[in-house]
Amino acid sequence: MRRFSIGGAVAFSFFLFVCSNACRGNPFREEALRENASWEGTASAVPSSFAKTSAVTLATSQPQPTTCDALRTAKSKVYGFRPTQLNESQIDAKGKEIDAFWKQVHSAGSDGVSCVRSMLQAETTDHFFQFDAASFLYQADRSPETLLLVRDSIAQADFQESDPANYLSLAVALAQQGVDIGPLAAPLLRYPNAVIRVPEQGLELDSDTAALFLYGSMRPSVATSALIPELQAPESFVRAGAAHLLAEQLTEESFRTLSRWDGLRKIEEEFRRNDITAVMKYQQPNEADFAHPRFSREQVLQTIASLPRSSAELADVMGKKGAEFDKRMRDSKATQEQISTAIAEGEPIYGIAKHAAFMNSAVATLQPGDFELLRTARRKALFNVSDQSLEEYLAFTQVMIGLINRLDLYKEFRSH
Repeated sequence: MRRFSIGGAVAFSFFLFVCSNACRGNPFREEALRENASWEGTASAVPSSFAKTSAVTLATSQPQPTTCDALRTAKSKVYGFRPTQLNESQIDAKGKEIDAFWKQVHSAGSDGVSCVRSMLQAETTDHFFQFDAASFLYQADRSPETLLLVRDSIAQADFQESDPANYLSLAVALAQQGVDIGPLAAPLLRYPNAVIRVPEQGLELDSDTAALFLYGSMRPSVATSALIPELQAPESFVRAGAAHLLAEQLTEESFRTLSRWDGLRKIEEEFRRNDITAVMKYQQPNEADFAHPRFSREQVLQTIASLPRSSAELADVMGKKGAEFDKRMRDSKATQEQISTAIAEGEPIYGIAKHAAFMNSAVATLQPGDFELLRTARRKALFNVSDQSLEEYLAFTQVMIGLINRLDLYKEFRSH
């Protein structure tokens, strides 16, 4: 269970469930979990051993005289199967066929990319191929037209056949490329009894948390507009999840909508009711926490602007500022407690999560005009599906709620 609090009150809770029955009965899914399958390469539930050749950089491929007609014929023989209907030996054989097919695609070079694109545009029923081909194209071609094709193709995914974790990772990657992922968010929100496991990150997510990565990657105004209709969904779990996520948007429209919504008392899960109530109810700030901010407003704004917002930027910061901090701790022979204190009281390097002094300074010094900067920083924090990105997003949410309480914003919609 993951929760964070502001002034002692729970603001949001996003549960990380254990994968149990939902991961059973799908041999591809079980094998993918055993082999620590990742989204890179084929985006489906095909185990990582099936996908290794798909991650090869196209520039290194030596073009071979493989025609698109030959690839179409190979595709018709390899795909069109149902993973859940195969036994163990059939899975192994099918995996070798898929491996061989994508090697053939790579050998065709740029012509292979064009052929896969045309096959994906024409495909309407084989969701397994759509997922694999979309993932391949995302790696090979980042043109706006292809990115939209990738989005529209995986939007048809069947989570009984394709791994929702790979769907989630690819959707977040598309968001980072500026693609409107609205069509991809709702299917996760509507996924019943979701258990979405991301083994390479050690994450096990329920539908609320998985959907948070997608709705959180959108501009809050866009996410708010997408979530409001879900409050009228026929399924109670969808309505509850939508309300939970809508409260987290912290926009004027989300506050207005929830203040008029009569469904809160019908939400069965106590953690959701508590979270929504905590957001919708004014909480008197503890003035002592903000009386002597360690960082000025200018320092807060400058630090937020300098935080890494991509895997590449994070690696660069780790190699420079991170290495300097580690060396300073080693040279001073700091204990683990002293390191934790240095992090909590010091200037953030990788992100603001766990930096209590900085977060308190942000709440104490920022003004209403800075709210948009916080929204942008929070959205950009979700640059991958990881515990670190989730913690950073929730840390910014905590700051935003603290600022709303300090300035008593949206008072016409919140109870006092």
